[in-house]
Amino acid sequence: MLFDNLGIFFNEIEKELNLFFYMKQQRMKIENLRLEKIVQQRTSELALEKEKSDKLLRAILPDKIADTLKGEIRSIGENFDEATVLFSDIVDFTKLSSGLSAEEIVGALNNLFCRFDDRAKNCGVEKIKTIGDSYMAACGIPSANKKHAEIMLNFAKGMLEDLEEYNKTAKIRFSIRIGLNSGPVTAGVIGKTKFIYDVWGNTVNVASRMESACTPGEIRVSQTVFEHLNGTDIKFSEPIESEIKGKGRMTMYEVIK
Repeated sequence: MLFDNLGIFFNEIEKELNLFFYMKQQRMKIENLRLEKIVQQRTSELALEKEKSDKLLRAILPDKIADTLKGEIRSIGENFDEATVLFSDIVDFTKLSSGLSAEEIVGALNNLFCRFDDRAKNCGVEKIKTIGDSYMAACGIPSANKKHAEIMLNFAKGMLEDLEEYNKTAKIRFSIRIGLNSGPVTAGVIGKTKFIYDVWGNTVNVASRMESACTPGEIRVSQTVFEHLNGTDIKFSEPIESEIKGKGRMTMYEVIK
């Protein structure tokens, strides 16, 4: 009888222990599932933030440069033997914008420059930056392109088409000058904050001078651009000899549209 009672007692203890360990396992499974969900959620959030950061970086820098940096902001520079640089500027912008609100001015520039941005992306042109009402772009960087001058000139023509479309419905109508020059440049990223991909060199300075000397509504190119494109279907004016500030007397051409 005693042994029978002991047997029943130990059986009950065994059942209690089995139930205890079973419940403990179940709680551990539930907790593990909860932790797995938290890890998955955090991993998803981190991936989303990384994607946002990557998109932001690529909105600021060319894809090739963004891939090179891989999230580490450091100085990076390259020399390019041949590239074409473009500057455009709105004619009499200060006079046109006088008396307008900041919202109206920024809205007008954003409307026009977004059209240029879309065209640059489609043409394989790298937007460098805007400086007030000026727009700077280049072709042949950060990846070399033998057709840099032709691509950039077609882009410049497209900019005039974009401007014409913009002016059809614009409250503030603009006229622009466009200047192009080809030659060697240095390009890269400098700094830790508010960094941009920028371009330097005499080629850039001459492109800016081409824009300054250009007739409003036209495209003016340097001798080097003319030499790149002479013999193509693109038509140019007769040579224009002019004294250019800081450069002396230069030969230039305007594109016949």
